[in-house]
Order: sequence, then structure tokens, then C-alpha cells
Amino acid sequence: MRGYRSKVKSQKSKLAVFNLEILEKRFNAGEKVSPQVLLEKKIISRIKGKLPEIKILGKGEIKKPLTVENCKVSKQAKEKIEKAGGKVC
Repeated sequence: MRGYRSKVKSQKSKLAVFNLEILEKRFNAGEKVSPQVLLEKKIISRIKGKLPEIKILGKGEIKKPLTVENCKVSKQAKEKIEKAGGKVC
């Protein structure tokens, strides 16, 4: 049975997606946001023993300046983070 289990499906399951609302609630101004920090704050968990890729979406508002590192960020989320005085690396 060729194609019974697609590799594309398994790659998508290694992606953790969340919105700016969570950053606003869980982080203080000036803090760094990275996959390791998100794991320490128990916002994400390991998937099959590995640290997942992070995708931040633009739903919600953010008013704190945060530094986002090693995360994928949507265009709208990036604009909102930079408007609040933060930066995306």
C-alpha cells in the first residue's frame, strides 16, 4: 500500500501554533520568547520527545514589548509585535 502514511502529515504534527493572546497573558514586558522558554513556562510540550517548531499567529492584541526568537511568525503577528515595541529575530 504505497502512500498509506504520508510524510507531509507527520511534519505538520511537529508544529505548535498559538496566538498573540497567550503571549500577552503569560509574558512580562521585555522578556524573550523562544521555543525553550515556552517549554519552561509549560505553554508547549514536546512532541515525540522533540521540541516542536513554533508558529505565532496574529489573533489578539499585544501591548508589551517582547523579543521573539527562533519562531515562525505570521505577517500580522509580526506587525503587532513591532508596533508594541518588540522585535522578531
